[in-house]
Amino acid sequence: MTMDTLPIPFKPFMCSKDEKQNRSPLAVYSVYEGMDIELRTPDAMPSSHWHGQVEVNVPFDGDVEYLINNEVVQIKQGHITLFWACTPHQLTRPGNCRNMAIFNLPMHLFLSWPLDRELINHVTHGMVIKSLAAQQLSAFEVRRWQQELASPDTQVHQLVIDEIGLMLKRLTFSGWQPILVNKTSRTHRNSVSRHAQFYVSQMLGFIAENYDHMLTINDVAEHVKLNPHYAMGIFQRVMQLTMKQYITAMRINHVRALLCDTDKTILDIAYTAGFCSSSRFYSTFNKYTGMSPQQYRKLSRQRRQVLGG
Repeated sequence: MTMDTLPIPFKPFMCSKDEKQNRSPLAVYSVYEGMDIELRTPDAMPSSHWHGQVEVNVPFDGDVEYLINNEVVQIKQGHITLFWACTPHQLTRPGNCRNMAIFNLPMHLFLSWPLDRELINHVTHGMVIKSLAAQQLSAFEVRRWQQELASPDTQVHQLVIDEIGLMLKRLTFSGWQPILVNKTSRTHRNSVSRHAQFYVSQMLGFIAENYDHMLTINDVAEHVKLNPHYAMGIFQRVMQLTMKQYITAMRINHVRALLCDTDKTILDIAYTAGFCSSSRFYSTFNKYTGMSPQQYRKLSRQRRQVLGG
């Protein structure tokens, strides 16, 4: 087989600041059954983008560098890294890498795999996870998975899904560490049932479709036909976030991307992201980032100038 790289395909499930109408990370939760696998030369991205899947990257022949929520993250050659791509991210330095695997995994699928609950907790709280060991995956396997996903045989598709789930399970046994630390709540290692995963997937989908409306827990619970207290409980058990924390975190992610990549006024950005009160927006943004929106915009532009230089 040759090492020819694939052209970068159009990704309708991804969002960026170049869209005429910016979509919030809350609007890009994906429940489609398939997964997306690429094996190609990584390219520097002109701006950040975001989407609802869990992204897994493995550069095979060189290190690459990302800007994730305005923090520089280096992905080392041969190591598996994963993060929830609703966080604004931008590949800034592909370096000498010519062959990188990129997986986009639906969140409902990721939540259904029997993985370390602490790892899932870290991912849903915005951390970037890196395998301690390198060379746990080969380009040959990735290429085979690509070909098998193109097969009309659903049993072959399921085999690919199972093997990728086992790849991540092997990562949990061989060791991993967070390389982009975020504030997290205490991790509970209790198991999560398929019943809970199903309902949380439905709740995430409903929030994605209605993020630009005033959402209440009762609205979400009514959609999935559950008692509000029960709905809140299983959401928090699966996501390790309350529903309110989840919605707020996604809106802050949207603000961060627009502050970095657009010249919109701060109040326009706040309203675009779904904040209805300027005072509430400023206090929430400061709580999540430790600085004002003006400071964040200034620092992000200074950092991008340095990276671009």
